[in-house]
Formats: sequence, C-alpha cells, structure tokens
Amino acid sequence: MKKFLLAAAAALASLSAPQAASASTIVNAGFEAGPVGLGAPTGWFTLNPLRVATVSSFGGYTAQEGSQFAVIAAGIQGIPTLLTQLFSMTQGETISFMVAFATTEANFNDFGGLGIFDFSNLSGTTLFSQSVSSVGAGTAGPWTKVSFTAPTSGFYSINATVQNVGNSRNPSYLLLDAPGVPEPGTWMLMLLGIGAVGFSMRRRRNLRVNFA
Repeated sequence: MKKFLLAAAAALASLSAPQAASASTIVNAGFEAGPVGLGAPTGWFTLNPLRVATVSSFGGYTAQEGSQFAVIAAGIQGIPTLLTQLFSMTQGETISFMVAFATTEANFNDFGGLGIFDFSNLSGTTLFSQSVSSVGAGTAGPWTKVSFTAPTSGFYSINATVQNVGNSRNPSYLLLDAPGVPEPGTWMLMLLGIGAVGFSMRRRRNLRVNFA
C-alpha cells in the first residue's frame, strides 16, 4: 500500500509540475496586498508615486486575476512613468501578467510597454508594447496575457512604463495585473506535500516497539 501511495504521488507530481505557477520572489504580484490608492504598491518602486495607483476598477476595466490591479499614468511630456521590481527566478520558471494600454490621446504617439531585464546577461525582453498609432486615438485596448520563461537562474526586473509624447494634456495609461494565488498545478503539489507529511506522522504515531 505504501509503495502504491508513493508511486501515485510521484505520478501526480510529474503531471502537475509543468502546470505549476511561478515560484519566483515577486512581491505582491497580483496587487492584492495594496495599498489601494495612489503610490507604488507594496513591493514595487516608482519615481512618480502620484502617477501610479492600485485600484479595483478603472474606466471599463476590472481586475483579471483577483480584486485589484495597478494603473500607471503618463505624466510630464517626455518623462516616462515607471513601475518596477527586482526579483529572482529559477531556470525554466515562467511568470505571466495581464497588461493593457489605454489612451485619451488623439494627435500624439504616447506609448506603454512591459519588459523583463535579465541581470545575468544584461539583456532585456519586451513582453508588451503598444502606442496610440498601433491601437488608435482614444482607445481602450484589451487585456492581453504575456509570459516570460527564465533562460537561467538569477535576478530579473519587471519594468512597466508609459510615456506622453508631444503633450501632457491627454494622458495615456498602462494597466498591469498578475496572478496573486497559486495556479491548480501548484495547489496539487502543495496538497501532495501536506498529504505526505500527514501520512508520515500517522505512521510514526502507530509505531510500536517491542522489547526482548
């Protein structure tokens, strides 16, 4: 029976592992820790705290992965608003985000983007990039899911930015959301681990020692 349980656990683990959510050290990835309102969300950094907010809804947008998401607003002409965080990943690990670009601009080419910078080889990867010219004037673009798989173990930064080009009267926005809880694969692995500990404790509790 014990061999069967161990074999079953191994099989379930092998099936669920490829679907597991990221184990990266991103803090407040789903923005559920807030705080709600203006300023950089917990675990994140920005030089423009009055242009970043954690919200539950914005215009026609609602949170995709939880109850809150981040909104980054373009500010003074030519100066990007950046929301960033440094974190670590293991090789082959994948993280995903939901991102959208919305603009009230009509005549200028404001843009927003999301990228990952890899400090191990000093290279960047663009995950999302949209501008007024690519989505149209005064457009609220759709939520788009983007993913990144770490080529090596090491430190990375997530960089979400939006910038006004030409004027500052009609702002543009980058919206960012991310999973705040483990995906089903991770829950399965956690349950297997808890079950293994429980089984071990039960075996230990029923252990009998006979003295000669």
